[in-house]
Amino acid sequence: MKDSIVLEREFNLPPEKIWHALTDAETLGRWLMPNTFRLEVGAEFTFSTKPAPGFDGVVRCKVLQINPQRSLSYTWQGGGLDTVVEWTLEPKNSGTLLKLRHRGFRGFKASLIRRILESGWKSMLSGEAFERLAREAK
Repeated sequence: MKDSIVLEREFNLPPEKIWHALTDAETLGRWLMPNTFRLEVGAEFTFSTKPAPGFDGVVRCKVLQINPQRSLSYTWQGGGLDTVVEWTLEPKNSGTLLKLRHRGFRGFKASLIRRILESGWKSMLSGEAFERLAREAK
């Protein structure tokens, strides 16, 4: 059973633009979910979305690691799961390779939720909103 979601996408944008889309609370809220994100190790924050059976609509998170414009990780707790989201940015040609690893899906229930989240992550990262908002970053 697969315990991680792993996705990559290359953008024709510099790392600082991609970093902004991942770490600016307002921008993050426009492409992912409304949130209370703070770019500070140890900061606790939430993402909010529509509740579903067995899920109150709140994802509770804590920033674990920050390496500016290179990597970011935070816990992701919701719906009875305790997982970790890791972002890695690598300069590539004239752009950035963005890697997402969402890990820690263990057990049958977790594997079902992983499939749902994987579809959501793919949609969010391949959609126009993320790239447009990153492009607009100052």
